[in-house]
Amino acid sequence: MDSTKNKAFVQGVPGEQARTRGVLRAFLPLMGVIFLAGLFLGLAAPRVPYAVVGFGLLVVGALLVWNVRDGLRHVNAFFKGARGEERVAFLLEGLPGGYHVFHDFTCARGETIDHVVVGPCGVFVIETKCWKGQVTCEEGSLLVDSVEPSRPPIEQAKKSASRLASLLSSRLSSLPVCKAVVCFASNTLALGYVVVDGITICNASELTSYILGQPECVPADDCERIVKMMEQKIA
Repeated sequence: MDSTKNKAFVQGVPGEQARTRGVLRAFLPLMGVIFLAGLFLGLAAPRVPYAVVGFGLLVVGALLVWNVRDGLRHVNAFFKGARGEERVAFLLEGLPGGYHVFHDFTCARGETIDHVVVGPCGVFVIETKCWKGQVTCEEGSLLVDSVEPSRPPIEQAKKSASRLASLLSSRLSSLPVCKAVVCFASNTLALGYVVVDGITICNASELTSYILGQPECVPADDCERIVKMMEQKIA
């Protein structure tokens, strides 16, 4: 017996987009500084006093150091996010047969969704976070160590679910609700599981039990149509 038939069907590479964005965010500004440095030397050196050229090189050197440090910080942040996506991916890939898991699904205009799960219990749009500090929910907002993040994940999850629903509804007459989920790969959500404004927020340890605990609402034929459309989008 083929054991893969008892497991979810998986497409995509978790964290791929995060790593790519991290590298580009780090090195594109650095290459820009190097280009400007070369341009400055080529244009200014032949006819500008050495003192001015020396000062310019010091400025360029300072910019290079700053860009390297800033770039490495961004690389680390994006790669940490990628590792979080991989942890969640490992759990989702343990879902039973009948479920389809899409990692780094490109929905519209180059925007990606960390994970999409399609199965008998519905369509789940999952925004993964890998925060170190303790995560709490206060007055409908998520805080990390009592500080609100610069990009609220609840809004991110809402927008991702809305974009996927728009994509699928353009070609499917009947579509189940796309359920938005914010999942903490680091298991740092104090309550473990909470619902805010219709968005499920949970630790990674609770994710698969939440999905499988939902009532079955998608017939097999509808599930197949949704999956085929998403595969066509990938192709």
